[in-house]
Amino acid sequence: MKQGGFTLAEVLVALALSAILLLAAGRFLPLLLQENARMVQRALLYQEAQLLLLALEKAVRRSGYCNGDCSGPALTIADSGRCLLLRWDDNSNGRWEGPQHSASDYFGWRLRQQQLEAQRGVSQCQGSGWERVTDPAFMTVQAFGAEQRGAQVHLSLTLQSGQQQVTAQRWVLRENL
Repeated sequence: MKQGGFTLAEVLVALALSAILLLAAGRFLPLLLQENARMVQRALLYQEAQLLLLALEKAVRRSGYCNGDCSGPALTIADSGRCLLLRWDDNSNGRWEGPQHSASDYFGWRLRQQQLEAQRGVSQCQGSGWERVTDPAFMTVQAFGAEQRGAQVHLSLTLQSGQQQVTAQRWVLRENL
């Protein structure tokens, strides 16, 4: 009576093939995990760029709003496009409160030391008191630019985290001219 099953040689061949496949998978897995980490980092960087552009877009769209009689420039681009100064009637009282006012209607965004900063109550790009809106532990801002063409403002950001770099840009139509 003959019994079914594998011979010793067949089992050894199967084990050898399994070991080769596991070794190949073991070498491939770290590369796969590394590539996955890079993709996640790039996605987070792109998401951060989009969120920053949305905040800037909102400020540009608001610029010039006045529920009364306001005078002066509503939008100023300075420092070769690396600083954006804006004014809008935030409390709808019919005037733009000056930079020294506690409820100032003057707002600014600037690039300084590879970080994007913002401040309320500013009429120029220099000075102190600006707050970072980006996290230097996660990324640097390689470029920030604003350019006005008629009623449109072109905003662009280039962010870098590790070896990953993304550039995002947007055209914004000013609504309160």
